[in-house]
Amino acid sequence: MKNITQSTSVHKPSHLIVFGGTSGLGLALALHHQALGWQVSVVGHSVEKIAHINSQHPDIVTHCCDLTDRAQTQTLLESWSDINFQRLIYSAGSYSNERIHQLNQADSDKMLAINLQAFEQVFRWASEHLKHQSRLQNQSLNFKNNDRPSLICIASIAGIMDYPYASLYAKSKRAMIATASAYRAALAPYHIQVNCIASGYIDTQALRDLNDGDASHKPFVISTQTAVENVMQAIDGDIELSIFPRSMRYITRALNHLPKPVISWILRSKLDKKT
Repeated sequence: MKNITQSTSVHKPSHLIVFGGTSGLGLALALHHQALGWQVSVVGHSVEKIAHINSQHPDIVTHCCDLTDRAQTQTLLESWSDINFQRLIYSAGSYSNERIHQLNQADSDKMLAINLQAFEQVFRWASEHLKHQSRLQNQSLNFKNNDRPSLICIASIAGIMDYPYASLYAKSKRAMIATASAYRAALAPYHIQVNCIASGYIDTQALRDLNDGDASHKPFVISTQTAVENVMQAIDGDIELSIFPRSMRYITRALNHLPKPVISWILRSKLDKKT
């Protein structure tokens, strides 16, 4: 009888790392990849959420890290000096409704740290790590479609529009989109794929919590499963900037042709929840 272990150990499962992978879209993408046979590692800051994943999904490797702490984040990244991975998704994010609540120092620091500074820190490390892997592994090898080295970031449709009323959240997501585009160009010679996701409202627990338990008033809100399907289509199709749902993509294109003061008025009157 053949040694089955020996015959199946030739190809290791592809490895995915998800920052912000303990809840919402990040966790949904982690579970989707696990169902496809990927080895999955997730990073989050909530001890309770990590404990829940350890209990319900013991095959997922969890890491607790506060992304607002640059030194703590760097320690985690340096501990992965010998790790091999094929895909990294940055799904961590922080949001405060600046149109309703006055932005305070704590919220400002947190949003800037997670939405931009930690993102840049992680993407810089990940790109260098994947380039190093490329040098060690002959890049002339033909990767399977789902095995091609790739960096994915979850931005927001809020970052698509440029207008004076834009919040810190929207500006940081706009910067994320631009940064991902630069990495895509820089990593193309290494055959490393970079995709950015700019989604509309996703019906996650976090969104419901921000809206008193009900996010139904949000325009064109979609389910987490629908969001996962759209993200995977963007990755498989190597779409540089994926904007969904389709209705929101068309609306943002139209809005961007309007004078900026008009965009500001529309967003103030249509998107804010009445208090």
